[in-house]
Amino acid sequence: MTAPPAKLPAGVRLALTPGVERRRVALLLDRDGTLVHEKNYLHRLADVRLQAGAATLVRTANAAGIAVAAVSNQSGIDRGMFGWDAYDAVEAEIDRRLRARGARLDARIANGYHPDHTRGWGARHAHWRKPGPGMLLLVLERLGVRPKRAWMVGDMASDAAAAKAAGLAGAVHVETGHGRAQRQAALAAASRGFRVLPAHSVGEAQALLAAEGLFSSHS
Repeated sequence: MTAPPAKLPAGVRLALTPGVERRRVALLLDRDGTLVHEKNYLHRLADVRLQAGAATLVRTANAAGIAVAAVSNQSGIDRGMFGWDAYDAVEAEIDRRLRARGARLDARIANGYHPDHTRGWGARHAHWRKPGPGMLLLVLERLGVRPKRAWMVGDMASDAAAAKAAGLAGAVHVETGHGRAQRQAALAAASRGFRVLPAHSVGEAQALLAAEGLFSSHS
């Protein structure tokens, strides 16, 4: 695995919640289709809706002393559909809704790349766009968490593939968002030393992670 750079490349946005502490364990969540309802190229505040069970999952992780981060591809940026200001506004709205339910994210990271829309697309861009491991490695490094002490939850096969490439303990694939169509490809990422657990919903993902002992107190 490549060590994450100290300086972010253009097209990658990372934000840490002020006062966030380094942790021993992390939970990484895909955003669209997992943390919030899928709305293709989400950029309007009126379209933001938390996925059922998402706030409870984040709040449970918070209470256990687990770092929680959202990790998302945002190709609408390089497609020219919206800009980083719109992305930031959506993130602020997600944060507001989570906090209203007693939950918080410790970090969020996104990239605006797409192989068909990013000028000069190459390996350096692929590293940052899921299924590449770049975003996961960077946010874990900034949170002080070793990859083997982290799990990923997402609705896309690329979420599981990115988790595997980054050396995470495993991934939970949910059927929300694009999950049903992506199930077979997501499960195919499983291998010796990397498990992909199938879940119908975010709430079921929480139950599976609890069975793995993830929510034992880490504070």
